[in-house]
Amino acid sequence: MSLPHRLKCAETWAGNEGTSSLVDLPGLSAWVYSRPFGADETGGDVHYVSVCPSCIVSRIALADVSGHGRAVAALGARLRDLMQKHLTALEQTGLMRDLNEAVLVDLDPVHYPTMVAAGFHGRRGLLVLTNAGHPPAFWYRAHRSEWAWFEPLSATQNIAVKGTPLGLLPDAVYDRLIVKPEPGDLIVLYSDGVSEATNPAGQELGRDDLMALSRTLDRSSIETFGTGLVAALDEFRGGKAPEDDVTIIVLGLP
Repeated sequence: MSLPHRLKCAETWAGNEGTSSLVDLPGLSAWVYSRPFGADETGGDVHYVSVCPSCIVSRIALADVSGHGRAVAALGARLRDLMQKHLTALEQTGLMRDLNEAVLVDLDPVHYPTMVAAGFHGRRGLLVLTNAGHPPAFWYRAHRSEWAWFEPLSATQNIAVKGTPLGLLPDAVYDRLIVKPEPGDLIVLYSDGVSEATNPAGQELGRDDLMALSRTLDRSSIETFGTGLVAALDEFRGGKAPEDDVTIIVLGLP
């Protein structure tokens, strides 16, 4: 089992390189797995974990930028800046608005990143999840022994454009879902390299089979579940290399 890295107050841990790490946050633990596509040392998936200066609010973000190189570097730098700006706020509306505007201005019109962001209040135990065109996170609720997709109810009405990838539209609105995880719960964020994995026959795993596969795994810890999911994906692919960047982030209470 990996030794966890405990983030200090006002610290941000980030990257888009290969990693398998446990991270301790105030009231929350995260297991992060990242595997860039092919022989590249860095990929188009960008993950960030941060803790506010008061050590109360933690934020976890996973972005998937089409392609590699300059686009990923530009988004990565901008995301770091904006996460620092909004570090103390559990509410993520400002972060998503500013990041959407930044992508419109900073990136070329070919790259439209998707992103899922989670903010956690260590004292209140509340998790806020926001999605910008990213594959939906899912949740194992231990006290109910049930799995569910995060399908946010709209917090705004009469607005036609919501939840699009970042940088597509200047007036995009991003819904949020607020939940209170309990001990034994698992919250899983992932990139489309997971849900779009293909087997040797060329069949895509897909959302429903990803959930079905997850039900069979050991849930005794976030690391055990995460490593089990990685192994199950490798088995599904029949041992062949992934065809896209793969990132998995599993969250749980310590």
